[in-house]
Amino acid sequence: MHGLEVDALASQLRDLNELVARLSEADFALPTRCPGWTVAELVAHCEGMLIRLVGENAQPVDGAAEIDRVGYYRYDPDGPREGEDPGKTFSEIIQERVIEEVAGRTPSQLKASLDGALAGALQGISTIPAARVIKRSGHPRMTFGEFVASRNLEFGVHTLDIADAIGAPEHADPAAAAIITGILDGLLGEPLPTGLGWNETTFILTGTGRRELTDEDRQTLGPIAQRFPLLQ
Repeated sequence: MHGLEVDALASQLRDLNELVARLSEADFALPTRCPGWTVAELVAHCEGMLIRLVGENAQPVDGAAEIDRVGYYRYDPDGPREGEDPGKTFSEIIQERVIEEVAGRTPSQLKASLDGALAGALQGISTIPAARVIKRSGHPRMTFGEFVASRNLEFGVHTLDIADAIGAPEHADPAAAAIITGILDGLLGEPLPTGLGWNETTFILTGTGRRELTDEDRQTLGPIAQRFPLLQ
């Protein structure tokens, strides 16, 4: 697979990798705005997503695609999921897995693992057809190309999360940000009102529940303010 979505993802992943490479050992223990997650756990989560992107999440299945990059985010994250403990929420399952993935590794080891997973993922993506139909647990079928497009959102927001944790400026790669805001536009279902004054980063943070709406935002948004956050 090649194309705009892959190029954008590669740029966003390079930004993430460069940010992580600059982290001090103390930074890895910092809490993030993802409840209960440290920087170390977010880095391990990103590593795991990269490995699964071209591993278990890239396996072909029979049938036609049922959703696209927007539809991927229209599901109940805490609903029942095939093969998983029905007594736990999706967030709890993911957090438990991430804690295991950190597994006492040092910051240096996490940095090296992320770097290796990134290189492996980009190499793997290049060998997988965009039209391949896949199915991730808890989601309808979709093409691999649309799944890759959705990863711009995941890695983009987690880059922002890590930057926020260490007090660094928050910004997504411009090409990735265009894809992310396109997904958020699709979830909203209509254009943002003129005069809102948001840049791409503000829209991403607000749309994903990382920034609260202000009174002025609510006044400008009108009835659609109740749709925020668009996803969490």
